[in-house]
Amino acid sequence: MNIELLFWVYHSINRFMATDDGELFKKFVELFLFAIVTYMIASEYGRTKESHLKYLLIGFGALAIDKLIMTLVYSFIVFGEVQTLMFNPFLPVLDLFLEIFALVLLTNAFIFPIFADKIGKLRKKIGREIIVVIIVVLAIEVFWYVVISLNPTAAFRTELSYLILELIKILILFGPIYYILCNYNKLGKYGPHIIIAFAVYMIAPIANVINVVFYGGLSNDLRVFANPFPFIAVLLFTRVIYLKLVDKATIKRELADTKEKYIHEQEVSKLKDEFVSTVSHELRTPLTSMGLYLSLLKNHKFGKLNSKQSGAVDIIKKESKRLANLINDVLSLSKLEAKKTKLRIEKVDLKKLIDNNLYYNYAEQKGIVINNKIPKNFHVKIDSEKFKQVFINLFSNATKYAKSKIHISASKHKDHWLFCVEDDGPGVPKEKIKKLFDKFYRVGDYLTKEQQGTGLGLSIVKNLVELHGGTVWAESEENVGTKFMIKIPH
Repeated sequence: MNIELLFWVYHSINRFMATDDGELFKKFVELFLFAIVTYMIASEYGRTKESHLKYLLIGFGALAIDKLIMTLVYSFIVFGEVQTLMFNPFLPVLDLFLEIFALVLLTNAFIFPIFADKIGKLRKKIGREIIVVIIVVLAIEVFWYVVISLNPTAAFRTELSYLILELIKILILFGPIYYILCNYNKLGKYGPHIIIAFAVYMIAPIANVINVVFYGGLSNDLRVFANPFPFIAVLLFTRVIYLKLVDKATIKRELADTKEKYIHEQEVSKLKDEFVSTVSHELRTPLTSMGLYLSLLKNHKFGKLNSKQSGAVDIIKKESKRLANLINDVLSLSKLEAKKTKLRIEKVDLKKLIDNNLYYNYAEQKGIVINNKIPKNFHVKIDSEKFKQVFINLFSNATKYAKSKIHISASKHKDHWLFCVEDDGPGVPKEKIKKLFDKFYRVGDYLTKEQQGTGLGLSIVKNLVELHGGTVWAESEENVGTKFMIKIPH
């Protein structure tokens, strides 16, 4: 019983929609929906001036104008003393022309992302379609006027002209479906929704074509069947636009939040750099004074020291020197990260630059053999002082851990050159290699390591190499050794 009631309600509504009163109601509701969508798009376009919104605005605006005109016409028919026959010479053709014209603009508006980089091509496509539609409609209007002149009660829905316009409508509606299916990725998640909306809209003209071809346009059942689909399609279009605008607003909000966080991070980073720089500079002055007085103490300028006092002075001097190195490293890294360090590129003989190194003496005192395999006259374009700092940090690191030998090598390739410092030390566990260039990172426990350091040397190396446009990485195997590789483009 309930199912029969639902069918009765459904058919009653559709039969009402097939009357002039129903047409007025339908046109008014469609006008209301299209006006809302047009307003939403116009508001967004007023803020952003984005091209695809302009095309959507024109498309939905044209449909809204179509529904406004038809609402006014049917208002005269329903509420005035105007007979439908008075509008018969132009109303059917005008109604379909306005709808087809609006659909041309709307379909092209929805496939705008596909032609985003070919706007000229899209405009030509729209222009061609509009010209064809105008020519066909004018020809049909002339033909229909002749028919009406001969037979004033003729029904447009039974004529060949009506069939042609409905077929044109189907072709126009099929266009975006074809383009979206061929360029599915360009419309993202909205593609399926747009396809469904146009497919639903297409059901009505398909039913009308079947009605004309097989029933001479006289089947009320097919006419009633076709009535709700354009209305449903309007709701689907409204949903798509709403979702697009909501997503756009969400993305804007997220971008604004991200920008705010980025600006905050920049401010914090700037404050950190200023703090580090200020504190480091302030520490240098007392350290210099400490070094001076320690030298005076060591040289017995304030009296002779006993062995314990002399040992204590040596420890203080060693630790103050280590603190000075830490301050220098912090300042260097702070300048590098703040992009305040500039390169002075020049042509350098890499072998001579590396051989002229006082650090070799310390390594040789530890019994470490240094094997420099860099070829003679190995000229590269680098900042000699900055690259020497790179080498000193890598060599100092190798000296700390090498058992008996350090290999230094370099080679040229087609578009880059490689530099390598390799030791035969204990190596680094694989899971810790990627952290070697992090600030203050040291393999193992700092408090129990025999080898001490600031933990900034490799981070400075990474920044200086990247300043040269290169990359640095480490290769290591436990109980075999560690190799640091630098790749710099020519």
